Amino acid sequence: MCRTGFRNRALQISSKRKHDELDVLLVGCGEIDHLLNAESYEKIKAVTYNICAVDDHAGAMRAIESGQFDACLVNFDLNEKTGLDLVRETNAANCGLPFILLTDGGDQQVDAETMAAGVVDNLIKDQVTEPLLARAIRYGIERKRIELRLAALAEFDELTGLANRSHFLGALRHEIAVAKRTGVQLGIFFLDLDRFKRVNDEMGHMMGDHLLMKVADVLRECCRETDTIVRLGGDEFAILATNIEDSSADAVASKILSALSRPFTIVGHQVDTSISIGITLYPSDEENIERLLANADMAMYRAKAVGGNTFRYFDANLSAELKRKRQMSRFLREALECGDLFAHYQPVIDLSGTRFIGPKCWRLGGKEFVAPSEFIPIAESDGMIDRQGERMLLTACRDCVDWQAEGLSGVGVAVNVSPSQFKHSDMVEVVLQALRESRLDPGLLELELTENTIMRDFEGAADALQKLRSEGMRIAIDDFGTGYSSLAYLKHLPVDRLKIDKFFIAGVESEFGDRTISRAVIRLCSGLGIDVTAEGVENENQLRFLSSKKRFSVQGYYFAKPMPLERFVTTSRNWNDG
Repeated sequence: MCRTGFRNRALQISSKRKHDELDVLLVGCGEIDHLLNAESYEKIKAVTYNICAVDDHAGAMRAIESGQFDACLVNFDLNEKTGLDLVRETNAANCGLPFILLTDGGDQQVDAETMAAGVVDNLIKDQVTEPLLARAIRYGIERKRIELRLAALAEFDELTGLANRSHFLGALRHEIAVAKRTGVQLGIFFLDLDRFKRVNDEMGHMMGDHLLMKVADVLRECCRETDTIVRLGGDEFAILATNIEDSSADAVASKILSALSRPFTIVGHQVDTSISIGITLYPSDEENIERLLANADMAMYRAKAVGGNTFRYFDANLSAELKRKRQMSRFLREALECGDLFAHYQPVIDLSGTRFIGPKCWRLGGKEFVAPSEFIPIAESDGMIDRQGERMLLTACRDCVDWQAEGLSGVGVAVNVSPSQFKHSDMVEVVLQALRESRLDPGLLELELTENTIMRDFEGAADALQKLRSEGMRIAIDDFGTGYSSLAYLKHLPVDRLKIDKFFIAGVESEFGDRTISRAVIRLCSGLGIDVTAEGVENENQLRFLSSKKRFSVQGYYFAKPMPLERFVTTSRNWNDG
């Protein structure tokens, strides 16, 4: 019946105009219009009132339905109905119109009813003056504006203008009730920006806010008018799509992914982004609201776990796995925030008899041991890998300093550097800062990077590695054989060590090709003066094949699993003493 909101032109008039113009509806009280148009007062009040006067309830409803008013003055007595009836009916239709009620005299019961109905002011007819009426109208408009603002904040997101979580839950309950009666299908989409934290960290929160507003605009363009688009908080959004088929859900998700694949220009900067989308359907997946939301969340997380920039439907068979990953993500984030993140160390054994410490494994304080292969993809997809990498680098440097004082003088430490760390942070400065804070001798730190990390930007990587090498650190290529597997680039890089991936070591017992490749790598590295480490040595036969090689070291479960600092120090000291 009534348009959502009201046109408060009084608050939009340019300050350069001599007069404000306000549209006022008078219902059953036309006798006071002379007060609003009194020529003597108009010169002072700098306001022009455009008056629309009707006599009864029905005329008022027609006027409100067909026009927009800044305020309404209504007589309490409208013959067949009261002014309060009009207020209640129009407020139920969300007109947002400020009502001022005119009564014959003070009545506490009427006053209480008018307040409950949402009337902004009460005036006694025979006491109304020109200034009093003008103030009441201005006050009523401003009060209603504030009320609507507060109501909007309760239901809508201030930054993007989208519905918020509270509005979303109410809409979802309503649409489920409708779907139960009509048999239509609902689609619940959960959306999460990929690597949004990096935008905030590298470009500032203002740029992050601008990006969220741009994404909100894209979602509006990609969805139907009947869909409810929501910002749940942070970089998380949701869409409630009514009466939707499976193919239509695919189309909506694909349209959003395509639209967000194009970079945004924000304040003169190009910003790339992508999004992960999880979809669940009502009633085929679930009928309970809480479980529906959990399903959409798990589906979204599944999309993020495969690298993002895609969509996935909820699959009940994967719920246990996804719950584990979600739990892991929460544990990692809590451990990072609380400083409850520790390193495990796996000895690397020099076959000539010298011991030095190899790669680290990470664990959560108070939780079970977690292998890097399990949590690194989660940390990367959730944007935590850079902070975790920096924290673990500093932890490893401090631990290395500690074990020098525990009798392991000259024993260094090797630390993996993730592709994200190497690309998106000033890695050289990060490493130097860790050395300064820990006071570790740079010659005791070895940094491990994979081939793929280096080859993504070979020139940039070579420059950064040369700077690190010039500071005294050692450089290792990790997991050789899983990436480009080319020794040609090694002569252009300041590499001290190459680590043969466990995939090749596992085959040296039975696979001629693996033995041949391993021998060739060892021989060529020896010629280049590069040390070689074999990863994943798990039995005596593998060790026997490798033991005759020079400049060679091994690591693997045959010698020791990753262990906490205290056990590592004890184990290494016993090994040296033995």
